[in-house]
Amino acid sequence: MSRETITAEQIRAAQAGDTDAMWAIVQGCDAMLRGIVRSVAPRASAEDAEDYLQEARAVLIQHVRDYRSEASSAQLTSYVYRAARRAVAEAHISSSCAVAIPATAAIVVRHLLWRHGGDVEKVWKELEGEKSATHRISREMFVSILEALAGTTSLDAQAGSHDADGSNLTLADVIEDPSSDVTDSVERCDLARWLMTQIPQRQSLALRAFYGVGMTKQDDQQTCADMAISGVALRRLRVRGVASARAVADANGLAA
Repeated sequence: MSRETITAEQIRAAQAGDTDAMWAIVQGCDAMLRGIVRSVAPRASAEDAEDYLQEARAVLIQHVRDYRSEASSAQLTSYVYRAARRAVAEAHISSSCAVAIPATAAIVVRHLLWRHGGDVEKVWKELEGEKSATHRISREMFVSILEALAGTTSLDAQAGSHDADGSNLTLADVIEDPSSDVTDSVERCDLARWLMTQIPQRQSLALRAFYGVGMTKQDDQQTCADMAISGVALRRLRVRGVASARAVADANGLAA
């Protein structure tokens, strides 16, 4: 099965809880997701590449559940594409950095470095003036991120030459500017929703499904079937997800 053969009926069935339909969609998009992994992290080990693929699959599952259009399956894959690339990029950055830093913070800095032509002082000046609590970065973290990113791939390196869709994009093209998506509100519900976007996608999906954040709450059996994992693995993902969310909140000076 390929992504071209995914039907609107399968999408609606997956949204209604049909795990066979969901898995068929995941399998249909497999070539696209593997292409994303190869283009974003061409030198990743087999183990890392498999981890990145699982992150991309979690994004796909979440987006299938969120998809509300009656449009074609081709539009579904377009809807998923950028989000899947971002998830893989975040996972790759987290894996590549020598120190433990929030992936989103690293992406913010990398994006600004690209925008300002590598001028570190201009980047810091913009970060210093950031009013959003969720985007403020301490000087110490900024220096750590610069050190951690010293040996990683440039944002203007080509990222799309080997993609399944034949696009010719750079990482800067496919990673959205985080400052455009996050609200200033730190109300607990808004903060919880924001934190779900900052942690690894499999952890996020496990927590979203359990608490009904941004999707219909569902039981563990259905979530396990969707993600093709055991109940033990699902519970571990939730525990790690809570720890990841707390780490992101602490790094941004927020109370979670």
